[in-house]
Amino acid sequence: MVIADIKSLEEIKEMIKGYKKVLNTGCGGCTSVCLAGGQKEVDTLNTKLQLSFEADKNPIQIDGFTVERQCESEFLAEFDRMVKGYDALLSMACGAGIQFLAERYPDKPVFPAVNSTF
Repeated sequence: MVIADIKSLEEIKEMIKGYKKVLNTGCGGCTSVCLAGGQKEVDTLNTKLQLSFEADKNPIQIDGFTVERQCESEFLAEFDRMVKGYDALLSMACGAGIQFLAERYPDKPVFPAVNSTF
């Protein structure tokens, strides 16, 4: 099992600062179990990001959706209809999940919101 920690809010903001519509993608696998990337963490991070960007007078639309496992391509099909409406993707999955997401949607920038630590 992979262990992950959520990156700092400032680091995540810096990655997505030029985008107006971002989809934050969670994973119901390892990062969910270690409380770094499940739907609850996606929702919490989205709220923090929206409030922080609003305070900076730079509002952003950030939505969230979690799949069973981002590291298995068949689960990524759940994102297919959603992704085209976003400027960028933020992933709360482990490195493997982020890579699968980037390979499936090569025309979208994908940014990691967590650090895999084990």
